[in-house]
Amino acid sequence: MPVLMIRYQVADEGAQEVADAVRAAFAEVEEQRPDGIRYVYLRRAGGTEFVALLELDEGAENPLPGMEAARRLQATVARWVVGPAPEPRPFEVLGTYRALG
Repeated sequence: MPVLMIRYQVADEGAQEVADAVRAAFAEVEEQRPDGIRYVYLRRAGGTEFVALLELDEGAENPLPGMEAARRLQATVARWVVGPAPEPRPFEVLGTYRALG
């Protein structure tokens, strides 16, 4: 299964709000503990660039659209993104160690 990657940059004044929304989304993911999902969200250290990686098991449905905090994260990103709206892009996993698999 490919890994979906979303990469974007936000305005300086929105970076903390986006980071807080990411933390809230992950709190909900941790609370619901959905099966068949591997999810990573990164921020360039001290910066305004964010990268999300999502991998779903074969046949697993993406639970994120059904989570309120994940929808709020998406709305927060849309409010602060610099440039075009981020779109998920598929990547092929060539190697991994204790991460996405």
